[in-house]
Amino acid sequence: MDLRTSVLGGVIVGLLAVAGCCPSCPECPPEVICPEVRGSATEEPSFAMNYPRVDGSTSTHPLGVLIACELLGVPWGWEASPWDATKRVVPEATVAGKEHVAESIVRTVVHQGTHGSYVNLIGNSADVILVARLPSQDELELAESLGVQLEAEAIALDAFVFILNRHNPVGDLTVGEIQDIYMGKITNWSQVGGDSAEIRPYQRNENSGSQELMETLVMKDLEMIESPEPMILEGMMGPINRIGEDRDGVGYSVYFFEEFMAPNEEIKLCSINGVAPSYDNIRARKYPLTTEVYVVIRGDLDSDSNAHRLRDWLVSEEGQQVVRKSGYVPID
Repeated sequence: MDLRTSVLGGVIVGLLAVAGCCPSCPECPPEVICPEVRGSATEEPSFAMNYPRVDGSTSTHPLGVLIACELLGVPWGWEASPWDATKRVVPEATVAGKEHVAESIVRTVVHQGTHGSYVNLIGNSADVILVARLPSQDELELAESLGVQLEAEAIALDAFVFILNRHNPVGDLTVGEIQDIYMGKITNWSQVGGDSAEIRPYQRNENSGSQELMETLVMKDLEMIESPEPMILEGMMGPINRIGEDRDGVGYSVYFFEEFMAPNEEIKLCSINGVAPSYDNIRARKYPLTTEVYVVIRGDLDSDSNAHRLRDWLVSEEGQQVVRKSGYVPID
């Protein structure tokens, strides 16, 4: 039996199971099993009898939903969120007998952000997380204190990007110039070919995915300036919204979020070392701040656990096709 048959067959037979395996859910129609009700163990564990609890970064939420939709045969589409105007992948309750499954995906695929998802995985409140960075030192120390080992595997490519207001004449910066801006050595846009105006370098909150990438990928061992509270932005929409209003600001995010989830005509992406952050440049790894997206599981799980099955499927050819459908650059 190949991996697709094992996974998809498990989903159909397990998560959507046969009537009678899940008599406790009154909302599901007779022919459909509620995906939120845990099935009992069998001699041959089914991937979907106990669908893994999936958490992750804000930017990987569309991928998490799309994976569930593809595996469960639920149509999906992109819609604007009524809460923060970001675009999200949303299950469409249009297939007879799967309406409740679509509703369940909405309720259960809820990403708590990068740091929150690592904490949940370590604390056994999640089985699988989809994240835009490797664990931070704080998260590794938490895992070690609880005797938990983390296994991370790359499943997609993304990019760490710098955001400028569209009216800013600067369109390219070197990594060295960015380091100098965030160390306070370059303080005026005229020093990097722009107008004579004070640079306002925004940062993200500590332990956020973007802040960890900034510190490890760009600054490395260099110390960033200590920014006042108004210059530290919470949430991934923070830099998008602020830079859209601040002609002299600079901030950072990840390519997938800016390109697919939060398009804003008032901002532009800055080229780095003369290379623009584009799908093709990321795929060819020409863009110097190309990054990876990871699926992470706990090391204490059995090799035939559902978390392992999902991880293995995501790095398979068919799993990579789903990655491509989401808009992410596949790892292969």
